[in-house]
Amino acid sequence: QIPKSDSIHHMSHSQMRPELPPLPASANEEPSELYQTVMSHSFYPPLMQRTSWTLAAPFKEQQHHRGPSDSIANNYSLTAQDLKLKDLLKVYQPVTVNVPRERLVQGLPSATKSSAEPNKKKMKFSPRGKEDLTGIKLVCNTSMSCLLKKEVVASPTAPGSRPMSPEEQIRVMLQKEMEIESQEPKPSESDLERYYYYLTHGIRKDMIAPEESEVMVRVSNLISNALLTSPSLEPLMTILIEEKENDYYNSLKKSIVDYILMDPMERKRLFIESVPRAFPQRAIRAPVPWHSGYRNAKKWNEEHLYTVNPMILSLEELWFAEFKDLRFVRTAEILEGKLPLQPHEYQDVIRKHCLEARQILLNKWIPTCAKLFISQKEQWIHFAPKSDFDPSRNVEEYFASVATFMALQLRKLVIKSLEDLVSLFMIHKDGNDFKEPYQEMEFFIPQLIMIKLEVSEPNIVFNPSFDSCWELIRDSFLEIIKSSEGIPKVESILFPELKGYNLILRTVNPEENLVSDFVDQTFEVFQKNQVGPHKYLNVYKKYDDLLDNMAEQNITAFLKENHEMDDFVTMINSIKKRRNEIASMHISVPLAMFCLDTITINYELCERAQNLKDRLIQFQVDINRDNNTSICNQYSYIAEKVSEIPSNTEELVLLIDFLKKSSDVTVFKLRRQLRDAIERLEFLMDYADLPRKRDAICVRTGRPEAGCVCFAEEDIKLNSTLLLWPDQIEDVFENSRNLLLSKRDQAEMDLTKRCSEFESKLEGYSKELEGFRKRPLFLLNAEEIAEEVGNMWRTIYKLTKTLADVPAPRRLAENVKVKIDKFKQHLPILTISCNPGMKDRHWQQVPVTVLQGGEPAPSGGGVGAQRHQIRHQRVRCLDRFWFRHSPATWEALDSSLTSSGLQLADLLEPIGAAASKEYSLERNLEKMKLEWVNMMFTFVKYRDTDTSILCTVDEIQLLLDDHVIKTQTMCGSPFIKPIEAECRVRGSEVEGVVISS
Repeated sequence: QIPKSDSIHHMSHSQMRPELPPLPASANEEPSELYQTVMSHSFYPPLMQRTSWTLAAPFKEQQHHRGPSDSIANNYSLTAQDLKLKDLLKVYQPVTVNVPRERLVQGLPSATKSSAEPNKKKMKFSPRGKEDLTGIKLVCNTSMSCLLKKEVVASPTAPGSRPMSPEEQIRVMLQKEMEIESQEPKPSESDLERYYYYLTHGIRKDMIAPEESEVMVRVSNLISNALLTSPSLEPLMTILIEEKENDYYNSLKKSIVDYILMDPMERKRLFIESVPRAFPQRAIRAPVPWHSGYRNAKKWNEEHLYTVNPMILSLEELWFAEFKDLRFVRTAEILEGKLPLQPHEYQDVIRKHCLEARQILLNKWIPTCAKLFISQKEQWIHFAPKSDFDPSRNVEEYFASVATFMALQLRKLVIKSLEDLVSLFMIHKDGNDFKEPYQEMEFFIPQLIMIKLEVSEPNIVFNPSFDSCWELIRDSFLEIIKSSEGIPKVESILFPELKGYNLILRTVNPEENLVSDFVDQTFEVFQKNQVGPHKYLNVYKKYDDLLDNMAEQNITAFLKENHEMDDFVTMINSIKKRRNEIASMHISVPLAMFCLDTITINYELCERAQNLKDRLIQFQVDINRDNNTSICNQYSYIAEKVSEIPSNTEELVLLIDFLKKSSDVTVFKLRRQLRDAIERLEFLMDYADLPRKRDAICVRTGRPEAGCVCFAEEDIKLNSTLLLWPDQIEDVFENSRNLLLSKRDQAEMDLTKRCSEFESKLEGYSKELEGFRKRPLFLLNAEEIAEEVGNMWRTIYKLTKTLADVPAPRRLAENVKVKIDKFKQHLPILTISCNPGMKDRHWQQVPVTVLQGGEPAPSGGGVGAQRHQIRHQRVRCLDRFWFRHSPATWEALDSSLTSSGLQLADLLEPIGAAASKEYSLERNLEKMKLEWVNMMFTFVKYRDTDTSILCTVDEIQLLLDDHVIKTQTMCGSPFIKPIEAECRVRGSEVEGVVISS
């Protein structure tokens, strides 16, 4: 209630019926919709809110600030009207199965969020601040099985009182009614009028939830089909349906109005002092002393005794009708199939059968059971809670009983499957021991598992081993149990919202004694069936030398010795006989439970025997190939050697001698070797295979004959070549003789011609040297001379090393090398003198005393005399340098320079370096001038005018900038003095153009 001191108490609460003032007299228009609404509310204040977060929200809720979540489920609950989510304590809630009745009746799984919410009855609370922020925490284990295992402790009840008589019951009821009447006055006519107004107009129809369609379905189920399908009763049916809907809405409206009017503040606001009381309903119960005990016993049986439920019988009938013959391992099918099985095939068959049985259980058994529950829901629907707030203990216990019954059926299936698997192995319970020698007809019962015999030097082993086979058999028992695990309960289909819970049917535990007994029985049979395979290994005792490589060592020792061809034949025949014995042995050995596959070991032993035989044959093949190759190589060498064309006289003489020796001596030795090769070929024709024969064997057997030695195509060609060489070599000799005779005549003519050409070449060298000595010095290219002299020196140096063992040519080469070394001393002076950068001003810097050998230069006046003096000094310098290469002159010049403490190269080197730098600057300046020769300026019209503008000036601008930088750099050089004036003028011109542009 709102205290009177609160400001809300003074708002919208008039002490009498509010009325609006009358409209002005001059108003001719009808009142507005707002005025009419306000006028209506002044007489009948609204009972419900027109706009709210939830439907059917009472008007009184406007004075409270509640969010949508706080408004849900508290508008018509007195105990929850002041609750808020933030003030709620943390809920500890046991897991319950909430099954909305309407969904169970329809037979559909609940998909709404409210159906998956936990039951709110009997919740435990704890302060929210003392727990973590993970939300609601479960009190017990979340699995339903744990909840169903809890003991239900019945609280002690007080002994029942004496049954009341009907008169006493009437007096008690009347007294209670009189007490209620004394507390509330009777409603006045105004109260009744306003009460019925709010029943008819206070609540809109759209605020009330429509009636569930299944109600009409249940009503129709109670009426016979003859009445429902009668055409004459269709109008009456329509009237009755409308009457039912009106009664539904009227009853809900009355309940809402009665609930709201329970609030005194709302009565005051709505001007209703009291409400009509409902007609009292009185029920008198006959006094039955044993009724209470009977009722409790009946109630307990109805709630807890589920074995007599018709659904259990239906599940039993379904199992015997469709699944009684189902097995995880179909042993009859295995025995009728192809036996024996490879270990992996056996494993695949077991897994396949288990998987198929599991799929039948998952895809047929469980869904069919679920359909039974849906089609016969009337048999168990009464166990479900009527609302989300009712306890679901009964339905949990019911489905726990159903799960136990189905788990027993599944357990029986697993036990039957394990028994069938044990019986499959018990067929061979007598074992597989036998008396030697082995007789195949003793074991006629189909075997189960195939085991291969393989070689693991130096022993024979079983693949797979018996330990692996036992693991395989034991795993088949575990595979059956594993396939039965994880089968969901029927609740997982009926109630998909419970998928997060552990709804799994229990099955056989692998640790149970029952499973251990089955495994132990099978293990006893398995041990009895290990004797025969180990005993059969004695058959291969006499072939131990093939397994431990002793036979291989014997063959190696045999090949190291020298033996005749007959010894090889004897050894090969003995090995061939052993191989045929091995090939005729059993390829499959039936031994009760197991069947030995001996193909691999027989093939391995045959291959080893064949390899020994092939080693002997291959030894002869290799010897034959090597000898034949050697003979053919000698023939080929002779043929190639005598077919060579001699390049000189010496080779011609040697080739004639080789031809004579080969035709008279070597060929006769090769013919003796050829006779031995023919004998080996006859042996190999008997024991080695030809390629065509080998291909025929491959086609006939369907596999390549790896264990045989055959002639390769190259061997056949080699043998053919060997037999053809004796005749071919004679033809080669005859052709070579004719060729050498013609070459001898030609060599004599070539020698005469070479002598004459050498004489002519010497005369040419002499003339070229004389011309070089007489050529003017300033016309020579110093760089080419220096490069050529360097090449000549390197060549002659190599000749001195090459001719170290030949005294006369080596001495001549050393003399030439000394002369070149002397000439190389004058190359620096020659380079300076022939420098194109040496101008007249540079020659003026040469000391006159050096040029004239200490004599003064001629003097004279005037410019002409000065130029004549410069030319004279240059000519004198060149003449001094190249004065006919007279050794006396060079020695005299060197001695005069040495006596004065100077060297001619040291004097001229600085002058030549300066001249080169000045010459480089001149060339750069000329290059910049030439770059402007082909430069063109292009003009184009500016838009549509007659004015022309310069275009493509970027290239010109770059060139100007480059020349500005170059001229500035050149002007800063210390060697610019001779052309400084010209360079500065050029720089000024370029800078002027840049500034003007």
